[in-house]
Amino acid sequence: MPTLTQLRQTLDGAGELYHVLPLQGDACALVTQRGARVLGLFPTPDSENLLWTNQAALNSPESFRQFVAEGGWNLGGERCWIAPEIQYNVRDRNDFWGTLSVPPAIDPGSYNLTVSGDTVTFHQQINLTAYNTAAGTKRLDVRRAVRPIANPLHTDAALLRGVLYAGYEQTAMLAELNDTPILSEIWNLVQVNAGGQLLIPCAPEIRASDYCGDVPDEARAVGFGDVPHLRLPITGQRQYKVGYKAACMSGRMGYHHTLPDGRDYLLVRSFFNNPSSIYAEEPPDKQGETGHSVHVYNDGGQFSTGGVGFGEMECSGQTIGAGRASSTDTFLLWAYVGAPDAIRRIAHFLLGVRL
Repeated sequence: MPTLTQLRQTLDGAGELYHVLPLQGDACALVTQRGARVLGLFPTPDSENLLWTNQAALNSPESFRQFVAEGGWNLGGERCWIAPEIQYNVRDRNDFWGTLSVPPAIDPGSYNLTVSGDTVTFHQQINLTAYNTAAGTKRLDVRRAVRPIANPLHTDAALLRGVLYAGYEQTAMLAELNDTPILSEIWNLVQVNAGGQLLIPCAPEIRASDYCGDVPDEARAVGFGDVPHLRLPITGQRQYKVGYKAACMSGRMGYHHTLPDGRDYLLVRSFFNNPSSIYAEEPPDKQGETGHSVHVYNDGGQFSTGGVGFGEMECSGQTIGAGRASSTDTFLLWAYVGAPDAIRRIAHFLLGVRL
């Protein structure tokens, strides 16, 4: 878990463009032009990063330059790709792992980074080839804006006593530039440090689909406390991906973990969950099985230099390409750091889950 100073030293030494975005109080986020990422989230300037980053790639300017020269993409942090993965990243769904690759247009992309006041904007136009559920080339305009977001608990001083807050919103605008009938949507992914629990409020019954790997039983085990919910340990040691149908999701999920100094932290993702949207992503072996607004990925070290695994809490924006030419989606991230009891109270308040 690198500090802000460590990340800045690496990026400065490698000549990479980035911006440190002030948030609330002393909190800040580090955003990079490469991959249009929120690479780091820091409650204080000397805090460790609350998001996972690829330590081996970011260890020094030299390791970063080698990572780039080898075509690496997995820096960590929060990113937005274009879904469906089965459409744009996989040439043959019958050979998923053998034909999976990330189009350079998606990551690192050719984003332009600009700063105006308290807002960082990324913008690019891209051409993507469709391989599976459609054919042809899709031209898209991608624009994203990252800015601070107020603490949703700002009126409740008792809950916040002794707690640090850092939060931002990311608004993603996706628009068609040609009328080729290929479904597309923003795909938002937050990479988290292994060792914590992903908490997902949900309906009493869920509909889930396995995408890859050895999906554990707890991925479908609904717990019944104050609200029905899922609890998934993120181990970074067992590769799998599972998707959840929008009709059983709530539009919020959180990640609870502990810092080396004994404090707890909670990351809460809030987004517009719309069961009426198509959500066009499909599992490799289930053609036509769409409708998943939330995905969870637990890595086993396969996609991180050095073999240190991570987890991802993923959600999708509204689908365009079927009578809808553009979408605007906003993804909120609220982060809290404090004593374990205080963070548990916040998790119960925002997620309805007792830890």
